[in-house]
Amino acid sequence: MSDSPYIVEVTKENFEAVILHGSMQTPVLVDFWADWCQPCQTLMPILAKLADEYQGAFILAKIDTEAEQEIAQQLGIRSLPTVKLIHQGAVVDEFAGALPESEVRAFLDKHLQAAPPAEEEPQAASPIELATQLQEQGNIDQAMAVLREAQAEDPANGDVAIALGRLCVAAGQYDDARQCLSILSEEDAKKTEAGMLRGMLTLSDADDASTDEASLASALQQDKTNSEAAYKLGIKQALRGDTDTAITTLLELMQRDREFGEDGARTTLLSIFDMLGDDPSVGPYRRKMFAYLH
Repeated sequence: MSDSPYIVEVTKENFEAVILHGSMQTPVLVDFWADWCQPCQTLMPILAKLADEYQGAFILAKIDTEAEQEIAQQLGIRSLPTVKLIHQGAVVDEFAGALPESEVRAFLDKHLQAAPPAEEEPQAASPIELATQLQEQGNIDQAMAVLREAQAEDPANGDVAIALGRLCVAAGQYDDARQCLSILSEEDAKKTEAGMLRGMLTLSDADDASTDEASLASALQQDKTNSEAAYKLGIKQALRGDTDTAITTLLELMQRDREFGEDGARTTLLSIFDMLGDDPSVGPYRRKMFAYLH
């Protein structure tokens, strides 16, 4: 391991601290390498030299892809060497192959010169904000780890529990999501976000995993009166995030076949409204539902 204070060997144990949290303060240049990769051996001394020369303007994080295959797979590493520049929890640029020093320097300068001075650096993101960023990037496991660590440090934090519960639903871990709901205080359970989580779980419970959205859409297209297909399709559309289409599907079902599933369309619509929370679209949709009911 290098003696330089600007070079760090990264494993899954310190990945979060060095790359996720560390990049909120200082850009992190992540070098994915392997012993058998000759271009990696060519690039390594160039990166190490620049890390020392730039004196902390960035941190060089080295990841041995043979030893840390899980990290490499999660980040979609397909070739070596691959180098990613991460700032404030997000990948801002990357390159593959052993570039000459001049090109690596130009790569760094393009981003580091634009970085805000130290006294103007934004505050570090909260665990919830960081987890949201990671989820948007597709790093569900890392987002989950951030929130579980935050929950361990502050078990009474309802906002963290709700955020973790919503992430568990997205990952299909419904029992864990219910556990997050169960530990909420009476005050936290009344929050809009907790209602959104309850709505998501209700929809997940009602989802028919034995069929897919395309098959249901095809069945409904062939028979517009197929209430079962419309009901199941609306649920899948909502879980996929296409709530406008889901609401339209279920409103049409409710208007056409109010009795289906013991008023299933209406109760599912209420779950979607809970899931949407304070979304401004909820009011008009509620009024439309009321008009259909009366």
